[in-house]
Amino acid sequence: MERTRRFQIPKKVFWEAFKQSKKTKVVGVDGQTMQYYNRNRIKFVHEQWDQLTSGNYIPSPVRRVYIPKKKGGWRPIGIPTVKDFIVQTVLKNKLSPKLEVLFHPNSYGYKQKSQAREDAIEMAGKRCLRYDWALVLDIEKFGDNIDHQLLMSMLEKHIRDKWVLLYTHRMMIAPVQKKTGALIKTKKGLAQGNKLNFLLNNFYLHYIFDEWMQKNHPKIPFERYTDDIICHCKSESIAKELLSQIQERFRNHKLVTHPQKTKIVYCKDANRKGNYSNVSFEFLGSTFCSRKIKSKSGNYIARFIPKL
Repeated sequence: MERTRRFQIPKKVFWEAFKQSKKTKVVGVDGQTMQYYNRNRIKFVHEQWDQLTSGNYIPSPVRRVYIPKKKGGWRPIGIPTVKDFIVQTVLKNKLSPKLEVLFHPNSYGYKQKSQAREDAIEMAGKRCLRYDWALVLDIEKFGDNIDHQLLMSMLEKHIRDKWVLLYTHRMMIAPVQKKTGALIKTKKGLAQGNKLNFLLNNFYLHYIFDEWMQKNHPKIPFERYTDDIICHCKSESIAKELLSQIQERFRNHKLVTHPQKTKIVYCKDANRKGNYSNVSFEFLGSTFCSRKIKSKSGNYIARFIPKL
């Protein structure tokens, strides 16, 4: 007997997500590989589609692993099962067209092109030549502190498909399984490894930061790549006041700026010769500082630019 269809989800939507996921190498808590899923794809696709349309699909716990950070330490990652990875792809395909059209042009992380990071660095370099001061912002443990309820209320303003909202929320709250087998229930945050992570992170900060900047400081340009942010200011006093306001804004949404990575920087070079404690910064792996470059006249001059 066929299940009652709570949601009308075309099966072709699921097949398309399966095709996009065929190269994934994730192995979740069930130990299943994409190769095994592919050998039984007709059976598995129908079973998952049946569960999704009936409203009964429950994601498995994500498998906790740790990967090394570039500058030392370890980063926790949540590895989904193959089945959940495919469902995440379904959801991403539904969410992306609705959300990406909302994003600010100064937000680069969501862009579906390989040059997005380089574009953000290049634009930041151009603006550092025009503005004497840069406010460098980094949010401490941003992904771990995303409020599920707030994020869902944001999504509900733009997403009308009830099943997309339901399963997006279920993916958010999927428990984490440690190596010992113990389960950790998540009350906040988005586990890295979730295919929705990057899109939802950007959407969250779109509301908290981008829209707020557009409304309150439309003349201050910025570049944002997920939670790495540069704001360009004409004076130190403007930068200090902006930092104070942003920190208050973040606190109201249970976010905190990173105490070491957040700072005000003087873009010192041959044209700006004042003294200041901070005269360089890191952004997306590139160091911004005074460098000697060859001018059109053939002479070398110090300019505040990134090393691409």
